[in-house]
Amino acid sequence: MSGPSTLEDRRTRLVAACDLERVNLRLAWQDVRGAVAPEVGARRARPWVLRTIGYALPLIGYRRMGTALRFAAVGLAVWRAVSSWRARQR
Repeated sequence: MSGPSTLEDRRTRLVAACDLERVNLRLAWQDVRGAVAPEVGARRARPWVLRTIGYALPLIGYRRMGTALRFAAVGLAVWRAVSSWRARQR
């Protein structure tokens, strides 16, 4: 039946499985954090954008600022698509 050596083997396997799961969770967390949080270099690349948003937010309000940022994002996406399309045409 199940002797002391079998129980110790099972315990050792369970501990190893838990350690492996911990490592997998840590790697998954790092992947999620890397996907969601911008890189350190990205924050330093355009500090004037962050400063502008920081000054404009209290002045015009959260709702209007959100609308303005949405329009700016759509405009930027259209501009990038058109410039990319023009570059391929050449």
